[in-house]
Amino acid sequence: MSKSLGNVIDPRDVIAGASLQRRQFPHGIPECGTDALRMALCSHNVHGDDIRLDVGTALSYRHFCNKIWNALKFVLAALGPRFVPQPPEETVPQHPMDRWVLSRLAQAVGECGRRMEALEVHGAVAAVHHFWLRSFCDVYLVGGPVRL
Repeated sequence: MSKSLGNVIDPRDVIAGASLQRRQFPHGIPECGTDALRMALCSHNVHGDDIRLDVGTALSYRHFCNKIWNALKFVLAALGPRFVPQPPEETVPQHPMDRWVLSRLAQAVGECGRRMEALEVHGAVAAVHHFWLRSFCDVYLVGGPVRL
């Protein structure tokens, strides 16, 4: 991409959206937000100075951030306003589904740690993304009432 050719997208247009009328964006650029842009940038395996960022990737991470928000609202509503969390070391999950999701979380945390130590941020983002969507939301939350 080259500024002189005019084919560079201003990151602020990805964050806040823009009504650009370009061939690539006939309806403009949808608002994605800063968190989605950060995640999209971190999800790339970069071996040089350039990142080929697709606005669709940022939009996909906007949906992911929205999924995080909605899942947290759901869990907090299910727990109720009087919920007081126990210290993690005192928590012993009894239900098999609780033990399963905690094992998946431990795997994701381990993968994140290994990837970050290897300076592979994209792998850490992928591990978080996979756990949140495929294990927590798609299986655990859908699998029954929240038992946290």
